[in-house]
Amino acid sequence: MTFQMWSGFHILFLLSPFILAIILFYFTRKHDSETNRKIGIILSVICIVLLILRNIEIFVKSGYKFQPEIFPLQICHFANFILLFAFLWRNKTMYAIAFCFNLPFAYLSILFANSLENYQTIINFRGAAYIFGHILIVGVAIWAYMLDLVRIERKSMIKGLIFLAVLFVLSVPINNLFNYLMPEYNSNYFYSLAPEGGTPLELAYSWGSVIKFLGLKFNPVYLFVTLIFGLGIYVIFGCLGKLLKSAQSKPKTYKTA
Repeated sequence: MTFQMWSGFHILFLLSPFILAIILFYFTRKHDSETNRKIGIILSVICIVLLILRNIEIFVKSGYKFQPEIFPLQICHFANFILLFAFLWRNKTMYAIAFCFNLPFAYLSILFANSLENYQTIINFRGAAYIFGHILIVGVAIWAYMLDLVRIERKSMIKGLIFLAVLFVLSVPINNLFNYLMPEYNSNYFYSLAPEGGTPLELAYSWGSVIKFLGLKFNPVYLFVTLIFGLGIYVIFGCLGKLLKSAQSKPKTYKTA
């Protein structure tokens, strides 16, 4: 079975995270927060197991060769661990990152799922990890938000912003190092060296050119635009999440005759 953009299956893929979140909310809305936290841990572990099976499959099929693809440093792969740490440690910063960063970018990977068209079949661990992994990342984040497990606070938002900015900057030397050690492969964690094909960031990449600085190759214009774009999405979702919760908690007033 192959994947085709904007097919009936792709439309179902686009709707699936919201369907999952609604189903989860319906069956867990009466549970206490500790029970839901444990459910969140289980769902996060399922995400990580799918990722591990995917990476084992890639490692075996490549002839037991190490490559950047099997290290979980890509945005959506990294997101699986963010979800687990958020539930496991009850960490507000991790919850903020899961909702404000992982959710929108994982959904963008569902929307622009062009890379799935390159798979000979999606009926394998790699295809399953991409499809179900992204559905879980988005759906679980929405579900946690609906249950008030995610609380957007200024302090946790700022910590998350700094954490992500540092990771993004560090991805440049890491990508360059992996490309040096494994030249037959392409390391592009956090898409800091080049945009995903078919996305609007391809335009930003064309605005600049690749330079070499301190032994590192990167496109400074694209790097800056991508950083601002990513942090901008994070802030927008943070503000949106906070506004929605404020609107829900606002007491109702009734006019009297």
